[in-house]
Amino acid sequence: MVLLVPDDMPAGATTLEGNVEEMRALFKDWDPRIPKLLGMCESVYKWRLCTRPGLDNWSHPSGHFTLLGDAVHATLPYLASGAGMSLEDAAVLGELLSRYPKSSSTLSATSNLKSSFLQHTLPIYQALRAPRTQIVVERGNTQQYLYHLSDGPEQIERDRKMREQEDGEALAWRDKGFAPSLLGYRVSDEVSGFEFDFISVRIMV
Repeated sequence: MVLLVPDDMPAGATTLEGNVEEMRALFKDWDPRIPKLLGMCESVYKWRLCTRPGLDNWSHPSGHFTLLGDAVHATLPYLASGAGMSLEDAAVLGELLSRYPKSSSTLSATSNLKSSFLQHTLPIYQALRAPRTQIVVERGNTQQYLYHLSDGPEQIERDRKMREQEDGEALAWRDKGFAPSLLGYRVSDEVSGFEFDFISVRIMV
């Protein structure tokens, strides 16, 4: 079970052993089922949620390495999509690298062919992935805000939207304007829709 509470961890710490009694006290007035479940817990750990600024460049100019997942677009868990974004990154990168011209007659024309291919392919990987991951990161941040609203007008409006199904509603998975793009993403369509002809031209020069 994951419980979200205010951060009281010391600076520099990311994980600590927690106090079971403290945890139970924080949720003692919740739905009776929650304290009942927490009463069965024998141990608890605190894990700090962290964000980081995005990077302008995901890959080294040499093309020798690139980044994916939380290493380049750290995602809070409120949209339950951080691991999914990492897998999508890897899938897109794999699709792009599969375009390497292994059977091309130019394969042995220059020892720099592979490096040139990577130098031009990795920016395409970022161009394909950065817009989507940025949207997911931002929506996750929005969900954090919505989930933790104190009682008041904003909380009342959030609850109203969660009862109704409409575009822009508080529950992202029911948002008709957002959920299809989040859950219906197809890596093959993303990569196939990109023009690759210019890559061959540039790496063969």
